[in-house]
Amino acid sequence: MSQIQDPQASATPGRTATPEAPTDSIPGVRETRSTDKPLTLWFSEVGMGDAGIVGGKASSLGEMYRALVAKGLRVPNGFATTVEAWQVFLDAPVERGTWDGVLEAEHVGRIRLEAQREPTLRAALSRLFRDAPTDDHLEMHGRTALARAFVKATPLPPRVREALAAGYARLTDEYGADVDVAVRSSATREDSTMASFAGQYESFLNICGLERVLEAWKGCAASAFTERAVGYQLSRDMDPLEGALSVVVMKMVRSDLASSGVMFTIDPDSGNPNIIHVSSTYGLGELVVQGSVSPDTVLLWKDALRKGRFPIVHRTLGAKDRKMVYAMQGGTATESVDVEASRRRQWSLRREEVVELGKMALLIEEHYGRPMDIEWAKDGYTGELFIVQARPETVHGEDGHTTLRTYTMDPDLVRSLKKKGQVLATGSAVGTRIASGKVRVYKSYEEVIVRKRALRTQIKEGHAVQDLPAEQHVFDPGDVLVTEMTTPDWEPLMREASLIVTEKGGRTSHAAIVAREFGIPAIVGCEDATKILQPLMEVTGSCAEGETGYVYAGIHPFQVEEVDIGEIGEMQTQVKLNVGFPDKALHDAMLPSDGVGLARLEFILTAQVGIHPLALLYFEELRDYAGGGPLAPELEPYRERLEREGRKELRALVGAIERRTPAYADRREFFVDQVRYGVALICAAFYPRPVLVRLSDLKSNEYRDLLGGRLFEPVEENPMIAWRGASRYLDPAFTPAFDMECDALRFVRQQIGLDNLQLMVPFCRTPEEGRAVVDLLDQRGLSYRAGVPL
Repeated sequence: MSQIQDPQASATPGRTATPEAPTDSIPGVRETRSTDKPLTLWFSEVGMGDAGIVGGKASSLGEMYRALVAKGLRVPNGFATTVEAWQVFLDAPVERGTWDGVLEAEHVGRIRLEAQREPTLRAALSRLFRDAPTDDHLEMHGRTALARAFVKATPLPPRVREALAAGYARLTDEYGADVDVAVRSSATREDSTMASFAGQYESFLNICGLERVLEAWKGCAASAFTERAVGYQLSRDMDPLEGALSVVVMKMVRSDLASSGVMFTIDPDSGNPNIIHVSSTYGLGELVVQGSVSPDTVLLWKDALRKGRFPIVHRTLGAKDRKMVYAMQGGTATESVDVEASRRRQWSLRREEVVELGKMALLIEEHYGRPMDIEWAKDGYTGELFIVQARPETVHGEDGHTTLRTYTMDPDLVRSLKKKGQVLATGSAVGTRIASGKVRVYKSYEEVIVRKRALRTQIKEGHAVQDLPAEQHVFDPGDVLVTEMTTPDWEPLMREASLIVTEKGGRTSHAAIVAREFGIPAIVGCEDATKILQPLMEVTGSCAEGETGYVYAGIHPFQVEEVDIGEIGEMQTQVKLNVGFPDKALHDAMLPSDGVGLARLEFILTAQVGIHPLALLYFEELRDYAGGGPLAPELEPYRERLEREGRKELRALVGAIERRTPAYADRREFFVDQVRYGVALICAAFYPRPVLVRLSDLKSNEYRDLLGGRLFEPVEENPMIAWRGASRYLDPAFTPAFDMECDALRFVRQQIGLDNLQLMVPFCRTPEEGRAVVDLLDQRGLSYRAGVPL
């Protein structure tokens, strides 16, 4: 780590002060401040001790550039304007009349006139923020819009302009003429361990040419005074002008031609420290951060990375229907375009690339000594992976709480709601809470502002808010916010919501990050939520049922139980958990327990596979026969059922299987992957505590309910005591399917290295059957002789 350096030092070794520039070249600015403090510093000149000089983002980039590039990390080169440049900008005397033509902001006319008479930008902004009512969104909207207009109308002081010109010229020397750069805000209060500023400030991508760099610099400066940023700070008793803004100018990584995303070195929902969470999508990474695209998600086990083993313990294919790329024409630098349908069904990163990212994440976490939130990008020209940002994870990273808060709904009620079709929408659950309230549907934050203006007009006309019909209210505390996606503009409203529902986004989107920080449940990626959930509809949202979040019609009771884990003493009796679904394992593993006493493989088969194993094993033969080909020998035992089903129905079945397995050419691999990932996630979450997994024990009627199950399963009078458990594994008709199960489990122990996996054989009728199944497992490397507790 770099040593902390004195921001007041007049000269720092290795740093060159920007030479004085003439002060009469920029109209509207009379520069009087004179200092030998540098206005720009390069990544090679700064480290974590310099956050007070160049802000959190730049100091972290510099720290990685200086300390970790030599260890194999890739960080694009760049520089940052310093706090001194910010002070020069704020304190430069401004000629009278500079702000005369700025925005006519509503509700702040008197304040606007007073601010226009101030001699500096700092004084004008101070007047705008004095006594600002943070609970009045409409007035805050007007004040901050005016503040941004003042910033954009203020000319850059010559010294700041010259410093930026010199820095961009040096990048041009290194990378070529008109080098494309990212211009990114780096606030002194940003990226700390205590407060996440989750996209509070602007970034501008694909900026080419000095004039556009200067324009983007002022865009970053203006973003320090958005409603969300100012309100965020004022609500935390921070003065927006006491902090300072640095601006990073760094070489762009051409991820518009490849992919990009974010990583957490801790599970962002549960805080489980065994896992690295990687999100990936095509194009520039802004859409992942915004939450306007559902990315691919990969979970890596840290111990496997450290030991050089296969580390992937879970993968989910995202929709990835849009991507951000360089704009081909027009005035914008980037644009969002559709992704080709065939590419949506493919992974946006190869497995070896995910592993490389995991190693980078581990290196960063070990260097900083805390969980980290990391942005990465893949260069489409070179194929290289780069780190473009790293900041402390703020929800769990400093979490010293020992109170466990558990939200539950009555299981009978949940079953009844699902059976009666009362599930209105589903998506990815963020957190584990439950909440209910009235729905408020908004397409954009600007729509909220328009509604607030109309409400204020009603109040001015003498109407009391409580007397107005509910549909004329804009948003009451405890309402359910439903929108397509959130941006930082939404945060004043998000703080008041009981539940947040978005149509787009994943667990690393803006909505998810902010919901965690505010302690509000969110369900993201709810398709068509703004159409299904109607204004003022009463709903209950549950994030307490695992990976999937449910929106139920109506207000329903739920229970909240709090337990201080710190007060639970040591027990002589071992306490182990029953774990049903793998997606709850990361949360369950945070409970004080001695491991998993029972994890049923059938939950993975029904929830994650959903297709009969023989339908996957013989998929090619099924497809050929459904298309009019001859019956393959492997399918001969099922001729009667296949003929009864008919080729038309078989073609529909083949299509359904293809839709469920889009990224797999070999459907057998799909089965092995799903079982492997389900078991591996449970074992990794609890490692090194033991996890006892019961081998598959579906009954014939349950197998028939799987896709394609009718073709391969008999109709039995009493499935409870019929073809199940050990007898299935030993039956030649099913042994090939059991082999796939064994392949997955063997991979978990031998390739990933999760040696805490233990096995249980269910429904073993006789000692002879027991010996036979042990021999079968022994042949497949899963017996006592292979070191597997059985």
